Amino acid sequence: MKEKNTKISQAIILAAGFGKRLRPLTLKTPKPLIEINNQPIIFYILEELRKNNIKKCYINTHYLSEKIEKYINVYCKKNKAMKIIIIKESKILETGGAIKNIRKKDITQPIIVINGDSIIIPSNSKNFLTELIKNFNPNNMDFLLLLDDKKKSIGYNGKGDFALKSKKYPSLIYRKKINSLAYTGWQILNPKVIDEVNSNKFSLNICYDEAIKNNLIWGIKNSGKWMHIGTEDALNKAKEWIKNN
Repeated sequence: MKEKNTKISQAIILAAGFGKRLRPLTLKTPKPLIEINNQPIIFYILEELRKNNIKKCYINTHYLSEKIEKYINVYCKKNKAMKIIIIKESKILETGGAIKNIRKKDITQPIIVINGDSIIIPSNSKNFLTELIKNFNPNNMDFLLLLDDKKKSIGYNGKGDFALKSKKYPSLIYRKKINSLAYTGWQILNPKVIDEVNSNKFSLNICYDEAIKNNLIWGIKNSGKWMHIGTEDALNKAKEWIKNN
């Protein structure tokens, strides 16, 4: 596939959740601010956005939102190239609803969307986010998801999320009962797909299922080290890996 990517300069970090599986650590600290080797989870995400010249980042918050906002204010004083906008939700809107709410800020171009508990450390040879941006084609994609072998990840214990339709790069993706690839929580999407859902609170899975039917959801494999920080065990393994690499 020839590259026909559009310039992508904005991102959304989904950071509104309660982090229940990380309690008691999250009783007083929102999950995006849980530290791994002296830096909060959200720092690793923001640094990848900054390195890829993202100019504006929206962060949705709900649980302990004032603590996230306080950290972001400190981060922005040291890193002024990227504008960060906090969108506080009065109630949890789920992944799709959160993006729909942020879409009101006149977001019309394809945008990076990241789960606030997903860290990826780039390999020495490639930057995973650069690859994701380069491979997004607005002419035939509503979604481009970054996928990884579930056995290689830290913290992922599910049955997998998607399978590739071909060995080409990128590839259309679909779902089987058991899938070898897991969604890393990093994607690029066309925000117009959100408008097609007649609800303000919904999961992006609704949009994924529709995109699969219409051959509009694609995937590429992650070249970095993916860490899903959902539990204390995953957190400890991530700390150990980052310390030793």
